[in-house]
Amino acid sequence: MTRAHKQEQQTKLLFIDDRFIEEQSGLRRCFHQAVKCDRNPIIRAEEPWEKDAAFIDSGLAIYDKEAELFKAWYQGGGCYGPEDGSNMCYATSRDGVDWDKPSLGQVEHEGSKDNNIVLLANCMMHDPAVIIDHIDSNPQRRYKAVWWGGRKDSTAESGWQLGHCVGFSPDGIQWCEHPENPVWPGDAEVAVPSGLERTSGKLVMYNSADGYGMRVTARSESDDFVHWDLPPQLVFGLDEEDPPGTEMAGLAAIDYEDTHLGMLWLARNLPEFTPGEWRDIVDRNIRQGVLGPPIEMNNTRCRTMHTELVTSVDGIDWHRCHREPLIPFGPQGSWDECIALAARPFAHDGKIWLYYTGIGRTKPTPGAATPEKIAPWNVETGLATLRLDGFASLQAGSSAGVLVTKEINFEGTDILVNADAGRGTVKLALLDEQHRPITGYTGEESQTITGDQIAAPAAWKHKPDAADLRGRRIRLKLHAENAQIYSVSIQQ
Repeated sequence: MTRAHKQEQQTKLLFIDDRFIEEQSGLRRCFHQAVKCDRNPIIRAEEPWEKDAAFIDSGLAIYDKEAELFKAWYQGGGCYGPEDGSNMCYATSRDGVDWDKPSLGQVEHEGSKDNNIVLLANCMMHDPAVIIDHIDSNPQRRYKAVWWGGRKDSTAESGWQLGHCVGFSPDGIQWCEHPENPVWPGDAEVAVPSGLERTSGKLVMYNSADGYGMRVTARSESDDFVHWDLPPQLVFGLDEEDPPGTEMAGLAAIDYEDTHLGMLWLARNLPEFTPGEWRDIVDRNIRQGVLGPPIEMNNTRCRTMHTELVTSVDGIDWHRCHREPLIPFGPQGSWDECIALAARPFAHDGKIWLYYTGIGRTKPTPGAATPEKIAPWNVETGLATLRLDGFASLQAGSSAGVLVTKEINFEGTDILVNADAGRGTVKLALLDEQHRPITGYTGEESQTITGDQIAAPAAWKHKPDAADLRGRRIRLKLHAENAQIYSVSIQQ
């Protein structure tokens, strides 16, 4: 696959946070939940080598523009121990909903290569995660994967040396495991590379690590995907707003229009704990080196895990901008009743595509007083979507809302507004460095934007675009009534 280049260069101002905003009035920021596909789960555990799992939270889903094909790398089979046969599988789709599992003839399973397995490691594969690397000089390492696994080691108490393992592929289909795995020993749980594809800079990985007796999220960098800066740098721990019983289960991050967006996975252990009870569990874990609440709680899956949206300017300092689930849980008895973990999202066809891992339960439901065995559910993959740039918007009511952006160096032509003005209006004026309206681009001369549009071109009475202002320092001033503004793009 070749990297899908943007047809035009653009600068996009998102309104997930205040990064681009100088002043505003009459506007309220709204965060939006993704809308789930009514045919979920769309990648099911239905093949013998998948056993009870076909999930993608750490995996990779992309749209290959050149091939006009959705592609996904996901985990097949739940991870229960070093020799459980868990693996990484590959699937394709023309529409992102109906998925094919091609017979690849690559890996033998129970005497046959008639399967879609692309990698079966020497040890278990827990949460395999793929990134496409366009700047590695070795074409045999174009695709890179990391997972929790290891190798046999007679000197280890368990007989296995465990940790983060890596593998490489020229095409995403034919894979070789690194001979010296694990390259990052000892640090349990999931690790996810940052981004879908690397086109510059270092490789970055976010991992769920043992911190303060509970799982936290840390960050590390590498030049080659084998040698990592250790120990990793803590980026997410618990804070005073998190209820007792909360853990950070992982982070799936992407670069989105010059903003780092993260899908932060929050685990909430059930039943609800008092601060004192949770402190006792954390202290016990620190003493014993064991993560998680009492073992019987884990065995019953008596917990929920959801995805929250987080943002960052540099990928190091993160902001938890909205502490509510990005993907809602399903109703009681559904396949995603208690877990909904989003993989790294991507934009395609005017939408944000969020593939996610779901798990159900029957009983107990959240708030159960005591743990009890619950019905087994497969761990499978669903789809949820948002409109383009639709994570958050600035909403104006019947009273006019006004937004003034910070000063920008304008090097564009067209200005496109992503807004839902189906029941209202949006108008755009341009200001100079002294906040004065620029003649020809005033609010009175602005053409009104109406309707629900992801790329409505701004125009003025005598100006079809803003090309005359190229090279000037300007501000954008938006007036909105009964409308939601998602973003503004400057086309170059």
